[in-house]
Amino acid sequence: MTQFQRRIPVSVIGGFLGAGKTTLVNHLVGSGHHKFGIIVNEFGETGIDGSLIENVDTDGIAELSNGCLCCVGREDLVSALFKIISRKEKPDYILIELSGLADPVPVAQTVMDPFARTKFELDSIIGVADARNLEQTLRDGPEGAVQLAYASTVVLNKTDLATPEQVTEAEKLIRKINPLAQLHPTARARVNPQAVLHQRAFDPDWKPPHHAHLHTPNLQTFTLTAERLLERHKVNEFIDQYLISRPDAVFRAKGFLSVKGFDHQVLFQSVREIFSLEQTKEPAGAGSRLVVIGRGLNQSEYVEAFQALQVR
Repeated sequence: MTQFQRRIPVSVIGGFLGAGKTTLVNHLVGSGHHKFGIIVNEFGETGIDGSLIENVDTDGIAELSNGCLCCVGREDLVSALFKIISRKEKPDYILIELSGLADPVPVAQTVMDPFARTKFELDSIIGVADARNLEQTLRDGPEGAVQLAYASTVVLNKTDLATPEQVTEAEKLIRKINPLAQLHPTARARVNPQAVLHQRAFDPDWKPPHHAHLHTPNLQTFTLTAERLLERHKVNEFIDQYLISRPDAVFRAKGFLSVKGFDHQVLFQSVREIFSLEQTKEPAGAGSRLVVIGRGLNQSEYVEAFQALQVR
């Protein structure tokens, strides 16, 4: 776990147009809790408070008056990440603001890539939703629900402009789309920074929030175990068939796998279709253990399929 703490945490912030994600970024930047590095697609789309910007250098890095940095050009995400930490005064937290209804999956997967993980750790995916217009927005463009579906934290914004009934309905919609997300109703995106940062939602020790069980009685959590080593090709097939191909049913999975051909256990994590595999320092051979969290799953089917992964 010490390796996690040495990496720079990264939060991906997405939301519907007009939901308030840029307002949230400005609020976090102005909170003074961190020296942020901010990465956006295009400078013209950021909405970063102009009074914060002091200058933009030849590398496309804007220096902000509170010590934060903003990568203002459209470029490769990995390049932008490493460029922004190449400064003498490095940021201690990175915010990536998605544009419009951008899919968070490729961005999150990039941050979880082994090369990026040498310096960065995906801390959370934050979704911003408009309490007053959420139902209509989802009706007009249901594909936009993907940002909420993958979020570890949802900021339900503009509650001051919505009726109590609209807020209640919006909360029900979010719980239906994503029963595991931490939900924070707020106005003008003024959420407590400590409530949305350092969530460690992609840490191996992450546990589902207790309230998820209260709001979603049919939420399932079960653990798959195997004593013998697992066949590598069978593990790959299991991940594809039983985990990432069922994003509407399998919300999270995490565990340590002892795979034939590897000297150390493999840490597996997935959030719907987002997943990562990396070797740990623990020796293989100690058995495998995988926690699955979902809805409407046939537990017996998963137990049988996981047992079949073992070397005969």
